[in-house]
Amino acid sequence: MNLHLNITQDIGHGVMIMFVCFMLVIFAVLIDLFTGVQAARKTREKIQSHILRRTVNKVISYLTVVFFGIFIDILGLCFPWYAIPYCCVFVTFAVILIEGKSVVENHAKAKNPASHVPEMIGDIAEKIIKCDNIKDAIELAERLNKSEKLRD
Repeated sequence: MNLHLNITQDIGHGVMIMFVCFMLVIFAVLIDLFTGVQAARKTREKIQSHILRRTVNKVISYLTVVFFGIFIDILGLCFPWYAIPYCCVFVTFAVILIEGKSVVENHAKAKNPASHVPEMIGDIAEKIIKCDNIKDAIELAERLNKSEKLRD
């Protein structure tokens, strides 16, 4: 019995995707740290060194999960359709979502105007979905343009 791994794929391309995933995880955690420190300063909370240690532990934990995704991707090389490290990308996407939620919470804690952006996007998406015809869509676009001009 001969096991043939589909190694004919572009290994360099897959390694580059994995490297980008690692960097995105690290940047997401650093952005969360930055917004957390900013929120703590704004609310006059004490910033302690254990927060930095917790951040390092969080990066290590997230990268460990990404490595397990890579192990699954290595098994995926047994299939000819498995072209890129799908699991690594999926895990990275999940980490970015988790850290993004934390960033939004930090903005809300600091009463930053950016904390309302996800709600606004959700409201706009809901209105777009409810548009039944072209007339409603044009009316919605005009209202959005008017509100944008009011902010300027």
